[in-house]
Amino acid sequence: MATKRKFNLKDIVRQLWQNRKTLYWWCGIAIVLGVIFALTTPKEYTVSTAIVPEQSSSTGLASIASMMGVSLGNIESGNLDAMDPSMFPDIAESIPFIQSMMASKVHTADDTTTVSLDQYLKTEYVPWTIKLAEAMHKLKDKITGRKPRTFSSQSDDEGLAPRYILLTEKEYGRIKGLARNIKCGQNMKTGIITISTTCQDPMVATMMADNAIDCLQASLYEYKSTKARAELADLNALEAERRQEYEKRQKEYASFVNQNRSANNYAITAEKDRLDAEMTLAYQALQQVTQQRYLAEQSLIEKKPSYAMLVPPTFPLEPNGSRKMIVIIWLFLGFVLGSLWILYGRKYWRWTKDFANELRRKEE
Repeated sequence: MATKRKFNLKDIVRQLWQNRKTLYWWCGIAIVLGVIFALTTPKEYTVSTAIVPEQSSSTGLASIASMMGVSLGNIESGNLDAMDPSMFPDIAESIPFIQSMMASKVHTADDTTTVSLDQYLKTEYVPWTIKLAEAMHKLKDKITGRKPRTFSSQSDDEGLAPRYILLTEKEYGRIKGLARNIKCGQNMKTGIITISTTCQDPMVATMMADNAIDCLQASLYEYKSTKARAELADLNALEAERRQEYEKRQKEYASFVNQNRSANNYAITAEKDRLDAEMTLAYQALQQVTQQRYLAEQSLIEKKPSYAMLVPPTFPLEPNGSRKMIVIIWLFLGFVLGSLWILYGRKYWRWTKDFANELRRKEE
């Protein structure tokens, strides 16, 4: 019956002490690699902010509608909104939101010249690891003969913008890179939405957090107001038609009354009453459409999400992490790998080498 091998801490410590020179070499190499990695890794700053979105209510709109004698049905229940501020985390991951963020204006802590975020990101320091990955990707494309795709910005339908998004590989890469530096989450119990942005410049990171709130609000407003704006445009056109119709009837009635001011017979009175009735109907139709248009404008205003700022974006004074910690992590990794080499790796390496020599002698 095979006996289990007991774990002997003293034996392990004795082996490591006897081979401490080898362990020093491993730790020294790890420290050098850690220093190189720390010096080539750019400093990054993170800014966090917290907001509480105010839930939109239809009470004000419904009260205005009731004063005008218009019923809005189930609008009081709030079931007509397909989107609400709880979708901020999902919107923050969408490509349209990232594109709006890249178009936002920022400036660095050392230079007050305002540029777009996309222009600033092109000037950031790129770590050697990313450069190496890009070089390997280009080499792979060159070997396989693959060419990057390019798209035309023109739409298939003349005068109409496409409903889809076309991105080149470089644009998609920049969008994914920026998306990794913008985090948005929500506490489902309290409804508090937290937004954090990371950048190499502290002022840019602060402005990114502030711009992210505005872009999220604008994105949600765009999603929610698309139908309302289309209805408002239709009501504006319909109101213009109704106004023209009312003015036409009004002119006909005024012209008939002026021409037959002194006349007084049944036929003229009947025609006057008919024109007056048509003018009244046209005015009532215009008034109804005007009320609907006014309610549509109020609805468009109420769809704009609002929020209360709990934690405003604050300029960070210290970068994320520490370069000393990076060196310590590499030193610990070197110590662990060196210990494994002394305790197990060297023994199995010698065994493998002796086994290969034995096989070679048998073949001879």
